[in-house]
Amino acid sequence: MTSEQTELISRTRGTALTQRLCVYGTLAMVTLLNVISHANLQPNAHEKAWGDAINYFRMSEQTGAAVDNPFALRMLSPWLVHRANLLTGISLDRLWLALTVVAVLAAAIVFFEFLRSHLKLQLFTSALTAVALACTFWYAPYAFTNPYLVDPLNNLLYVVALWLAFERKLIAFTAVIVVGAINKETTLLLAPLYPLLAWTRGRKLRDRDVLGGVLAVVVAAGLYIAFRLWAQNLIGGEYGFGAGQGNKSLFDNIAFALSANKGSDQLVLFTTFHFLWLVFAFGLYRQYRRYGLGSDLLVASIWLFGCCVAGRLVATDTGRVFVMMAPLVLGVVAVVLDGQRGERRRLWVGLLLFLYIALSLGWVSAPTSFLVDAAAALIFVLLMYYPVSSGRTFRGVPGVRVSATAEKPSGPVSHR
Repeated sequence: MTSEQTELISRTRGTALTQRLCVYGTLAMVTLLNVISHANLQPNAHEKAWGDAINYFRMSEQTGAAVDNPFALRMLSPWLVHRANLLTGISLDRLWLALTVVAVLAAAIVFFEFLRSHLKLQLFTSALTAVALACTFWYAPYAFTNPYLVDPLNNLLYVVALWLAFERKLIAFTAVIVVGAINKETTLLLAPLYPLLAWTRGRKLRDRDVLGGVLAVVVAAGLYIAFRLWAQNLIGGEYGFGAGQGNKSLFDNIAFALSANKGSDQLVLFTTFHFLWLVFAFGLYRQYRRYGLGSDLLVASIWLFGCCVAGRLVATDTGRVFVMMAPLVLGVVAVVLDGQRGERRRLWVGLLLFLYIALSLGWVSAPTSFLVDAAAALIFVLLMYYPVSSGRTFRGVPGVRVSATAEKPSGPVSHR
């Protein structure tokens, strides 16, 4: 290797590092602005907490506090805050907010790296979509309004686990699932995804990755059961698996959950990701047409959507349940939008994601939001209907060119 080649590689690495640091700084600034806009920074902010956050705060005051099921067994986040309080003397309110901020920012950074390093998307697409994730209401701003929840750490572990599953790193994936289950038992729902992905890749049940994935499911389930027995002994109470508040039966819990949000559930589900549901659906269709069930993004999306539907059977907060799909929904969206090359088309992509951020942050009033969603969906349809070529532009939308041929994947990356 010549000195000129060495210098070029060094310069390229330096540029890539600088770009990453700029993106990290941007995500940190976006997170800070969301904290300023939504967090209660008063000394006793926990007095205004609501819902299950009240239980988690009590658990941070006393490890093993006998709060309602299933909250009592979601011990990791409260325990981290409790230990940090003992070590530093910083108030629980400040530590809960700090944990929430760190987890949200880390999730956004990991998501950016997933897009950039694993899916090999453009810097522009990866950075802008990561900003959109950091502004998704149920993913970040809501967490800052009630920062005593286990959700932020859970969301971080979800995006890490998904990346590890796609990279086929079984041991690390299993470790994340086990740790995540201590934070919130729903993380266990991701465990079967590893053998499922392995099977769809090779269609052989005796494949090494399939068998290893099945073993990982058994190990993760066994370790969680052991943790549950230990935690019940620590707390000194009986907590039925799958039972709801008051330790009622699973069927009572389902009946209670399904009795909530009558007449508004579809709207809440739609507003979780707004018009990006359309982009997500189109992206899954494209994944299926190109790769069939060999697409990791497609299989993981279908699995996690099913898990969220099952989760909604025992939970009342539809938005908080389905926002667990954020890394996959926005990941598929990023793959679709990454095909829009050229400065003018990037302006339209930027406008689409800006409209999503505006809707997520509540900048658009309820009566107008549907019109904004419809306008954004129309822009997306026009971008897809008139793919990039060196040909004509369609009337009224500069820079969107007409081509008689279907859009082809850019570069050697499959984006599966």
